[in-house]
Amino acid sequence: MHGGNLRRAKEAYGQNTFLDLSANINPFGPPQSVWESIKESLPEIVHYPDPESKKLRTELALRYQLSIHDIMVGNGVGELLFTLVQSLKPRKVAIPIPSFSEYERAARAASAEISYIPLGAQGWAGIPPILSSEDEAEFINAWQQHLSGCDLLFLCSPHNPTGSVISRKHFQLLLEITENLDCRIIFDESFYDFLPEKTRWSARIDLKQNFHLIVLYSMTKFYSLPGLRLGVCFAAPDVISHSQQFRDPWSVNVLAEQAGIAALRDHLFPKQVRQRLYESKQFLFANFKRQAPKSLEIWPTSVNFALIQLFDQTSGELVTELAEHGILVRDCANFKGLQGSFIRVAIKDIPSMKLFLDTLSTLNYI
Repeated sequence: MHGGNLRRAKEAYGQNTFLDLSANINPFGPPQSVWESIKESLPEIVHYPDPESKKLRTELALRYQLSIHDIMVGNGVGELLFTLVQSLKPRKVAIPIPSFSEYERAARAASAEISYIPLGAQGWAGIPPILSSEDEAEFINAWQQHLSGCDLLFLCSPHNPTGSVISRKHFQLLLEITENLDCRIIFDESFYDFLPEKTRWSARIDLKQNFHLIVLYSMTKFYSLPGLRLGVCFAAPDVISHSQQFRDPWSVNVLAEQAGIAALRDHLFPKQVRQRLYESKQFLFANFKRQAPKSLEIWPTSVNFALIQLFDQTSGELVTELAEHGILVRDCANFKGLQGSFIRVAIKDIPSMKLFLDTLSTLNYI
């Protein structure tokens, strides 16, 4: 199952409270301005929301220097995925694996054939760098073969579940390859805001020169709005206009729209969150490696979650043991293309990371 399903966890383990490390959500909550905007907007729930979400789309256009006609919003990236695939009606879809399972579900819902491209546990970090013309030619040839007959490619960066980031060079080559093959790209950058400054870049900057590119962005995760859900699609106006015909016209409620506007206007919040998460990540990795567990290995990550590999038992056994001690993590057994036994752990505040490590110690893993 997906992370963050507290109802199911309560039923399965007979507990009412958990430290939830299974969902990759900013643990510090939304900006204060979001709480205030929700309170102020409560009287509006007696009215239908604006089906065009024009105020939010205008705010996004100002923030990212795009036209309002380049933007569609929805009830999370998940809804937008299904809307787009139903709209595009691809015949054959390429999905690098491991990856977010909803890409495949959306493709199958549209009766598309699926072609898998193996990335492995390193994700994009395992793709050889391009240091010469020979490297470039080898990369182009490999991906031309991967994409043979495909008219849609899903890309995810930062990559779920590995936390790796595709390089600008590799992405630019993929833009050229897919354009030549008449293959669209849906580029999911849901975890973009969690990236540190030196590695943070957005595919939005490539939209104006690449009409076959569609970019998805989540406000749910970084702004801690999973109960409201808010996703954004950036694409050429004709793609947006056509896709609007396939979506629920009231999928963004009045509270979600006002929360999104307030979040975008808080320019100090992102830097504060990234700094606190950086400190938590440093704490987790330093203490994990200091204790040097023989049966576990934590993999490098660029964002707010990390893969942990198990060598002596299955991921399901550790997931159950941790849940029985009040900690939820993501079992990665159902990620296609992830060879071996892995769990994914969300990086929260330092006390949460300490509790996680202490529980692993209690269970004799470290």
